[in-house]
Amino acid sequence: MAKTPRKKSADKDTVSKIRVGDSPVHGQGVFAIVDIASGEVVERCPYIVIDDDDLQSENRLNDYLFTSPDAKTDYLVVMGLGMLYNHSDDANSEWEIDDDNRFVRFTALRDIKAGDEIFQNYGEEYWKTREE
Repeated sequence: MAKTPRKKSADKDTVSKIRVGDSPVHGQGVFAIVDIASGEVVERCPYIVIDDDDLQSENRLNDYLFTSPDAKTDYLVVMGLGMLYNHSDDANSEWEIDDDNRFVRFTALRDIKAGDEIFQNYGEEYWKTREE
């Protein structure tokens, strides 16, 4: 007898509130589908850890990597839409690494309206590494 696949219950933090769309800022970006309240989790993304030795010095993927909590050697390849959030100095969301559970949590810094693009502030270090 064939097994019927069971539906998995959705984690309330991962119910889709976002979509990818054309960004007026840069290529593609992440946009709210519904209103998202300040402090609300926008997305939880699992990640894969890669060692600095595995990267080539010139690699397009480098523009999309997150620095891991062990910033000396490791980088994170963030799944989901995590690598598609565009930068703004006036970001409306922030990210935090949950190293114990191996995911990155994106949270709204203020109310975000449906249709708005969701931005991160990449930080000074990101831009300094682009100048080298």
